[in-house]
Amino acid sequence: MRGLLDIVQKILSFNYKSNKKHIFLLLTVFYAAMIFYLSSRSDIGVPTHMFKVPVMYQLKDFLESQNLGFLIDFVEYSYLHRDKIAHIFLYFGLGVFLHLTFRNSDNRILKKYAALLAVVTGILYGISDEIHQMYVPGRTSSIHDIYADGIGVTIAQIAFFALLLIGLHGRKKKEKVRQDET
Repeated sequence: MRGLLDIVQKILSFNYKSNKKHIFLLLTVFYAAMIFYLSSRSDIGVPTHMFKVPVMYQLKDFLESQNLGFLIDFVEYSYLHRDKIAHIFLYFGLGVFLHLTFRNSDNRILKKYAALLAVVTGILYGISDEIHQMYVPGRTSSIHDIYADGIGVTIAQIAFFALLLIGLHGRKKKEKVRQDET
């Protein structure tokens, strides 16, 4: 019982803020290992049953009635290329973790070029993942998967940039309100 209390005490007294760089690095490594594990599986598949649910047909009718047919095209493309969409989402997550890892580094250059380094590292990891898949029975390697990986990592960086712009815009608004009050 005393050992458990010691562990809880260490967790409660752990300084997360000063160890952020280590936490993000660990999360990034675990996430990359998860991608590697998924790539090692020859029996992995992307679920298709959700597109056969009757509500999807109702959603299609609704979108067409609202002149949003282009969304139907996107969904159909996504259905036909489920594996590419899965790559985009997986590598979006990797892009987020890579960016946070570089951004919280002690190295000034890694911080400054976090977005660029995240894209390059993510694409290189995608290439290594495709090489790895060449040797997994039942899996194939594809340049299109590398494109999807690059798109996912890049979208993550665009999302960070957009959030940065929104944050800057919000700060300017707050400063203007403060100036107007004085």
